[in-house]
Amino acid sequence: MNKRTSYRPIDLVVVAVANIMNIVMVVVFLLRTMMVERLQVVCFIWAAFILVLVAVVVLNIRAKREWWAIVFPLFLAVFLIVEVALDYIVEYDFRSTVLLGPYLLLYYVSILGMIGYSFLTEKKCGFITLATYFLSQIAAFYSYFKVGHG
Repeated sequence: MNKRTSYRPIDLVVVAVANIMNIVMVVVFLLRTMMVERLQVVCFIWAAFILVLVAVVVLNIRAKREWWAIVFPLFLAVFLIVEVALDYIVEYDFRSTVLLGPYLLLYYVSILGMIGYSFLTEKKCGFITLATYFLSQIAAFYSYFKVGHG
């Protein structure tokens, strides 16, 4: 078994997290069009993802993996920590403040990093992650035009 193959289970976990996150975002955006806000179950999903991603980062650091195998999951973990803190713990309406810009920057850096991680894992994984990302963006646009926010 070569070095790349031995990391495949870890990489597939990261790819799964990225895709499940994108699909959860589709559901969240569609529920917003029905005026359903802040589902607590999403907080628990994000918390589970944070734990998984931190474990992945630690495993990848210990294995002395490439920089992207550490940085990309770390960005997503940081984004999810910010999301949980602002949306579910503090319940702060930051989307109408100057914090929206840095929040969106962190979101797009983290999710684009996951697309990159997926492509670096396997081309097929990359295209699947890209597809679920575009689905989440379509749902965000639909939500924005339907109720005035994504």
